[in-house]
Amino acid sequence: MTDPCVQFALAKLDAFLTGELRLPKEVDTGIRTLRSELGTITAFLSAAHQRAVQDQQILNWVRKVQDAAYDIIDILDLFDHHKAENGRALSVTRRRAYRSIADQINDIKSTLEEINKGRERYLPANSSHAALTPSPTTNRDYSDLHPRIVPLFLADADVVGFEEDKDMLMAWALDMVDEHNKVMFVVGMGGSGKTTLAKQVFEAVKQDFGCSAWISVSKSKKKLEILRNMLDQLCRCSSRAETAPTPQQQSSEHYINLIREYLLDKRYVIVLDDLWADDVWRSIMLALPRRNRSRIIITTRRGDIAYSLKDRSVAVHPIQHLSLEKAKELIHRIAFPGSRICPPALATLSNEILGKCEGLPLAITEIGHLLSTKGEREPEWKKLRDSLASELRSNGRLANIAKVLILSYDDLPYHLKNCFLLMNTFPPNHPIQRTELIRLWIAEDFITEGNNGKELEDLGEEYLNELIQRNLVQVWQMDIDGRPRTCHVQNIIHEIVLSQLQDENFCEVYPEQGIFDISNERIRRISIHKGDLVLSCPNLRARALLIFDSLDPYEHSIPIGYSSLKMLRELHLEGANLDMFPADIEELLLLRYLCLRNTGIRSIPKSIGKLKHLETLDLKQTLVRTLPKEICHLSKLRYLLVYRYDIEDYVAFNTIKGFEVAGEITWSANLRKLLFVQVKKNHKIIVAMRGLRELRRLGIMGLRKEDGRILSETIQMLPNLHSLNVAAENEAGVLDMQEISHPPPLQRLYLNGGLERMPIWISKLHDLVRLRLKWSRLDQQFSNPINTLQDLPNLLELQLLDAYNGDLLDFNAGKFQKLKILELELLQQLKMVIMERNSLPCLQKLIIRRCGQLEQIPVGIDELSQLKEIHLYDMPKNFVSMLEKNGGSLYHLVHHVPLIRSYDAQNGGRWDVKDLSD
Repeated sequence: MTDPCVQFALAKLDAFLTGELRLPKEVDTGIRTLRSELGTITAFLSAAHQRAVQDQQILNWVRKVQDAAYDIIDILDLFDHHKAENGRALSVTRRRAYRSIADQINDIKSTLEEINKGRERYLPANSSHAALTPSPTTNRDYSDLHPRIVPLFLADADVVGFEEDKDMLMAWALDMVDEHNKVMFVVGMGGSGKTTLAKQVFEAVKQDFGCSAWISVSKSKKKLEILRNMLDQLCRCSSRAETAPTPQQQSSEHYINLIREYLLDKRYVIVLDDLWADDVWRSIMLALPRRNRSRIIITTRRGDIAYSLKDRSVAVHPIQHLSLEKAKELIHRIAFPGSRICPPALATLSNEILGKCEGLPLAITEIGHLLSTKGEREPEWKKLRDSLASELRSNGRLANIAKVLILSYDDLPYHLKNCFLLMNTFPPNHPIQRTELIRLWIAEDFITEGNNGKELEDLGEEYLNELIQRNLVQVWQMDIDGRPRTCHVQNIIHEIVLSQLQDENFCEVYPEQGIFDISNERIRRISIHKGDLVLSCPNLRARALLIFDSLDPYEHSIPIGYSSLKMLRELHLEGANLDMFPADIEELLLLRYLCLRNTGIRSIPKSIGKLKHLETLDLKQTLVRTLPKEICHLSKLRYLLVYRYDIEDYVAFNTIKGFEVAGEITWSANLRKLLFVQVKKNHKIIVAMRGLRELRRLGIMGLRKEDGRILSETIQMLPNLHSLNVAAENEAGVLDMQEISHPPPLQRLYLNGGLERMPIWISKLHDLVRLRLKWSRLDQQFSNPINTLQDLPNLLELQLLDAYNGDLLDFNAGKFQKLKILELELLQQLKMVIMERNSLPCLQKLIIRRCGQLEQIPVGIDELSQLKEIHLYDMPKNFVSMLEKNGGSLYHLVHHVPLIRSYDAQNGGRWDVKDLSD
């Protein structure tokens, strides 16, 4: 088990020692000594963590190590701060600062030496030095916990919610068409019912196989032990009740050979329960003959392992959490064992408690058993609802839940632990944006460039995907291309991790509304979900201040200028009641991430140029319209996000308000996102973008027709551009975008403005996933967009808003093979849409808005077998009536579509919604 703060300190020390910066001799020597001392201590930390679960003295020793690691991080950041404050000149002030840093390094060195020498003092009297000696098995062993054993003894009648899963897996297990072995990974988070489901299937099908074995492969088990147990079980299940042979050598290789010989002429079903490491499965796989129609079921939390092994013979079955109805059935069955019916007086409380469980069977079961001891006393149920967090802690009555779920956190490598812990600083049930989260990880140095040359953003996506596949993070909303747009941590896990955040001084979280006085000087981060803070501690070491929703009215100023916050790296003030840029922010010289989105700020001062380390400036949904030219001084800036959506009419042209730059501009060469720049007749702004070779996303507005040539030349000089959003200066404006011969690998393209003809270069965008053409007003006689777009191999979403003046859209046979979403809006001349045979085979959603001349639903829609939704906005009543279930003349063409709705705009921005599929 790795300690995230200690490993992070070691990584920072290594970065300092291998970096290009020349350190003063006394500082360099001191840092090397710290690296050596901390590295020696780290060898004992895994075993110490294991013992610390039950030994307060060892826990105290671990906390001292963590405190020393944080002190090291502080010193390295202090060095950065003095460098930023005093520049490159070796001034008297800077020499004095370096001497102070060298003295502090010596103090930490003494502390580490004391920790190293005094390890024995933190062990119980009857413990030996060997208790802290590193060993290959230092993971927590929860294999004999009550929640892990119970599923093995449940009767079918006691299991709720897995009926469909069981039927599917049984059909898979008994299908003997293919002579090869088949493997099924059953994947889900801890407590999701994987073992319960596998046990039900195993018991139902094992009689159809010559031999069977149920093998626990949890983290505490060694490979040799697993193989020996497997051989014993297989031999015992034989009709001859054979005795497992004893190998001449007690090695994995000999057991693999014996198992393979034994199974060579047999059909078998084997369950490997609770797999954590792929090398365990690979060893077992060597022992299994391939061509005897056998079945192997593997339960695991590690979706990353399962999906990496998926192929023709290896499938993955993800476990879904229980629906609300099944969750109710389960908790009522346990909490009310006699009647199995929830009294009406407790129905609301029962639903509130289930809401916190989010369909997780383990949580529902454990809480249900606890509720069964409360009878039907409403005050007792309320007390449990309000105290769930404390009951989940190590000494609480629901500690079994925490013990099972925390294993997934323990199994993470240290860099993913830090990333996961930071996610838990967000409020519960708060959708966390993928891009925002990765920006915070980068600011924290949780993502660092490796030797593989990958971009930090790409590594961040890999980190997030691994957390999702390990079933610690759930996707909230998926993007069209299959990437998570937003995600969150399940409530139960969030409650468990909150105590971890505070115990390890990672973050002080204030989830309730109020005004908070921060007094813990060692806390690294402060997260306030709703409220404000005051600081009474003069030596605060916080690196991040995250406020998600301040009090209203805003009575307390945020104490940015306090010297105790001078080391701040992230300042997230989303939704704060601010109408002026806090002046003291300019003193936060190490600031990397500044988010002021959804505030009333109107302007940014020139002093923003002092923040030399700033990587993210997020001013979304503010009133900022102009940036000072000092923004050019921010050479490390990666994300400049300054825009606001003003939606007065849902079909308005100028819904996005961008920003202008005062004076000459030289953009930071590190920019990855630049949104949204107002050109306003200043074409030099466009020319200045030509050096942005790392730019991935660009939003540019206010373009005249004569700007088209310069923009086209510039776009071809941005080799990493993935997303481009271009808007003319007004609705009548024209975009001259014809002269792009070598476009960048765009994945998303948004063109807002008139097009005299369809740009041919768009047909070369083989990576294009989303295309939105708005106000293009292409002429039917000269430019039909469908012909240009129909062969794009990866196009998933197409929107045409006032983009075409023709009366017919004909989707040719066999075209648009991957398109999932089609939106036709304000096509005022359109009378007919034809979808020829085998076109749009993957279409799932069709949206039609304000196409008043359209005479009927698209011809050929009845053959779109994947179509799941039809949405009609402000369409004529006679058009809508044709699709009504009761009496609609064309309903027979869309009866296979599960969801059909019409929407009519009402006064006040409301919609009159009618469900046509009822």
